[in-house]
Amino acid sequence: MASENSSKVLLKGGTLLIHDEINHVVPTISDLLVEGSTIVKIGKDIESGSDSKSVDCKGKVISPGFIDTHRHLYHTQLKGKHGNHTLLEYFPPGNFVAALYSIEDLFWGELAGAMESIDAGTTTVIDHSSCNITPEYPIAAIQALLTSGLRTVYCYTPAREFLSWNPLKCETDYFSDHTKATFQNLALAAPFGNGRVHMGYAIDNLYMPAEVIKPYYADLRDPAKGKAKLITSHGVGGPLMGNGPSAVQILSKHDLLGPDILISHATFPHGGDGELYAKSGAHFSSTASTELQFGFPPVALREDHYEHASLGIDCHSLTSASIPTQMNLILQYARCKRQEELAEQDLWSRHTGLTVEQVFNLGTVSGAKAAGLEKEVGMLKEGMKADIVVFDGTTPAMLAAAEEDPVAAVVQHSSPRDIEMVLVDGVIRKEGGKLVDVEVEAAAKGTKGVMAVGKRLTWKHVTEKILESRKALKEKADTIDMEQGEEYVMDLFHMNRKGMLEEQKT
Repeated sequence: MASENSSKVLLKGGTLLIHDEINHVVPTISDLLVEGSTIVKIGKDIESGSDSKSVDCKGKVISPGFIDTHRHLYHTQLKGKHGNHTLLEYFPPGNFVAALYSIEDLFWGELAGAMESIDAGTTTVIDHSSCNITPEYPIAAIQALLTSGLRTVYCYTPAREFLSWNPLKCETDYFSDHTKATFQNLALAAPFGNGRVHMGYAIDNLYMPAEVIKPYYADLRDPAKGKAKLITSHGVGGPLMGNGPSAVQILSKHDLLGPDILISHATFPHGGDGELYAKSGAHFSSTASTELQFGFPPVALREDHYEHASLGIDCHSLTSASIPTQMNLILQYARCKRQEELAEQDLWSRHTGLTVEQVFNLGTVSGAKAAGLEKEVGMLKEGMKADIVVFDGTTPAMLAAAEEDPVAAVVQHSSPRDIEMVLVDGVIRKEGGKLVDVEVEAAAKGTKGVMAVGKRLTWKHVTEKILESRKALKEKADTIDMEQGEEYVMDLFHMNRKGMLEEQKT
């Protein structure tokens, strides 16, 4: 099990993807020594002591752990549901069914989602948790995160209460004493797990009047009330939303932007949005796979947005949990978009214009900045946390590419099966290409968890629980009129019905 790992790990002779002072990636054959949770030495011919675990990394590519800045980790039981869904079609069977989850469903979904992330080389996740029904739910989710070993900013979302299912009708509890107390009690006790799990806040109602939203954010930033590590919000624009103001514009109007603000998607930006990120230090997350499926062009590689961009998975119910997959997807989309725009001027370019290094950085150093963790993670450097991914450079996919250009090998050739080892906080969580068993950790201090502490869980055990949970959730969801739910969603979020293709008269 992970708890049985040596406190010292020596990675010998691998190709380290090291960032220089301007964040250029310099592949360097070297040794790397981990002691406790920290990278303590990088150099040639580091000697292995009797108290350390030595790993021969010749022919392997060693990368910083990847950082996913927008995720709904509890979604595991919903995988496969959304293969042909738009955002509108996703909402009732994807987002709203969170209210059907029992506390046990949440624990297993969260744990499996976190373990899937680690399997894919992701070591830090910003978890936009939309599955909060009672105060026990975030406690269960945090216990699952602590058990998984994943580094996380767990962003608490105010509970959404369903007044009826047929017809679908709900309301979100933003202002009750219960909502405030649930978040504040956890935030005052955070971080958890030796500093690995932080508390953030997720709010998707930015349309409150100034006299309401400004004190709301002031409370979230008050250390005496439990300061949020991050405040994150979904931000989607375009014809679907009637081309209204962007999330970054709304927050700027109220003078609420800052480095602790993380917007998810930020699609269909307005002129000047890039400058607002630059001036305020706010960040956003592009989730290429879900955005492209929903018809929202990703913006992370726009020149005026890039410096404040990062990458996320969003819904692993819809796509792979691999950040390198997102890197490659957004890179090739942006390259094609660039040539398409040139073609409209009857021009073309002999160069791609965008590089694999740019997207690699979105999933590492830039993700760390967006998460507010740039002093801890995002690069291989002495003194940084030991969040590390080891790729086997001789797999069928990585063979030759790892020798030619290891950054391109990771971005364009790799998949989770090429990952041999993952360390999070210095602990080996994947070894020999397989997830290491986990042990149920105690819940956050001062709370009672949903699972008994100390139980050993294999991945097989987790899969059995997920499949049982999926079946029960599906039986509940199948009783709901999802088409009527879509009509409700359009009204709830003030979607632009007049602009919908299916509403046009032939």
